Amino acid sequence: MTHSHRDPLLDVPELSARADGADRPLLDHVALSVRAGAVTAVVGPSGSGKTTLGLAVLGASRAGVRLSGRALLAGTDLLALAPHRRPGARAGLAAHLPQHPETVLDPVRRCGGALTGLAALGHPDRVTRRRAAQDALAAAGLDWETVRRRFPHQLSGGQQQRLALASALVTGARLLVLDEPTSGLDPALATALGRRLRALADEGTGILLLSHDLPLVRAAADHVVVLEHGRCVDHGPAPDVLGAAARTPRHRATRELLAAEAGTGAGARPAPAAPAPEPRAGIAAEGVVVRHRSGDPLPGPVSLAFPPGGRTALLGPSGSGKTTFGRVLAGLTAPSAGTVRHDGRVLPRRVDRRPAAQRRAVQYVHQSSAASFEHHRPVLPQLADTARLLRHRERPAATAEAVSAAAALGLDEELLRRTPARLSGGQLQRCALVRALLARPALLVCDEVTSALDTVSRRRVVEALPELLAPDRTALLFISHDLPAVRALTDDAVLFEAGRCVRRGTVDEVLPAGWRPAPTVRDG
Repeated sequence: MTHSHRDPLLDVPELSARADGADRPLLDHVALSVRAGAVTAVVGPSGSGKTTLGLAVLGASRAGVRLSGRALLAGTDLLALAPHRRPGARAGLAAHLPQHPETVLDPVRRCGGALTGLAALGHPDRVTRRRAAQDALAAAGLDWETVRRRFPHQLSGGQQQRLALASALVTGARLLVLDEPTSGLDPALATALGRRLRALADEGTGILLLSHDLPLVRAAADHVVVLEHGRCVDHGPAPDVLGAAARTPRHRATRELLAAEAGTGAGARPAPAAPAPEPRAGIAAEGVVVRHRSGDPLPGPVSLAFPPGGRTALLGPSGSGKTTFGRVLAGLTAPSAGTVRHDGRVLPRRVDRRPAAQRRAVQYVHQSSAASFEHHRPVLPQLADTARLLRHRERPAATAEAVSAAAALGLDEELLRRTPARLSGGQLQRCALVRALLARPALLVCDEVTSALDTVSRRRVVEALPELLAPDRTALLFISHDLPAVRALTDDAVLFEAGRCVRRGTVDEVLPAGWRPAPTVRDG
């Protein structure tokens, strides 16, 4: 089939997907198109099928998922080809940025070498390959000299997300399929990315944007599709669907997304935390410094205390050291200097050297939750294992606790009995939060736990989390760029810049109205 420049770059007349053994399809006769020079955005609640759709339009799917219908890329129906021929048909035409960047970043190659290797697809000589890699990093908000010698694990979550975006951009693809590209980015970088996507479209690139980030969609998209339970329930020009003057009534799913966005962070602020019973109670970090193998330090020293019932926000630009500090508290990153104490007792620097009672003390919820689950086991027993192994609860009681906590976050038992691959990123993020809560820790460290959530799920987490923490007076360290959630969930705040604590106080003192962090390229 020949392809005219007037035709859509991606044309999906009808596309369905079904998981083996599932009663309901993952995608049910979805139709959409993306033209060169335009951005089509797909929005919808967690579990609506966005990630499945992003793969399916490229003729790809997760294990156990069967595709049917038609997906034409530059006139070629990918689904009409044998699966082994599809990668070749989309090579040089389309690039995919997955929701979880670690799945496309090579852990054993330095970032610069990996990017120039990808650039070789469209650039024959070394000089132009390096220039293409530098330009792709700059477009994604990263500096070549800062990251070229590092491995992906030496970057912060936000930096990994931008590196994955650069990996998609460096190929010079005509179509970009971007799944939650602002996950883990601070507001300044998310805004800059929106401008960059719009500029790429204006230069002729077609973009399929799958996102919970409604401000990003408004800034970049020409056309919006709303998914619910795998079906297209609403669509139209972006201003008509999501704009301030959007026509009413729209579909219920669209109204719920908009209403939840407007309501996130609204309502009463949490009551101030009660003072600690004694000065040394709770979790405290003293003089923490981290030096990465790359030689770039988290300068510190950082000293912070988290008394029982306390609610603290950790703020700062991507790469400022927030995740590194949270990992030190949990024993996932060993500090070069300093200590972490629980009720005055020094905790071993590494979690594998902490006995069960000390592993309970600090629970860390990862920004990217998919890798923290065993892929061949249903989710429910994995959640219950926390209560069984760390609190010695019997299996039935541990399972009941898991089901109850999950229900508070909008996850039903039927969903929990699936394997992780059959859950969306937002659903897995909430499951990871449930798993940590079942330890009943002294301190819960939440690292961007709302980043993969739609507006409805985000509001549910914001409303339910204080009640789930209250019975054990669990302290909360909320690492986030989600400023409405920060205001709703926390009382105190700490601001990091380049690995140092530069400001601390109440949320209103540290986070004045309209504050936006400036981007940084330091490691975190």
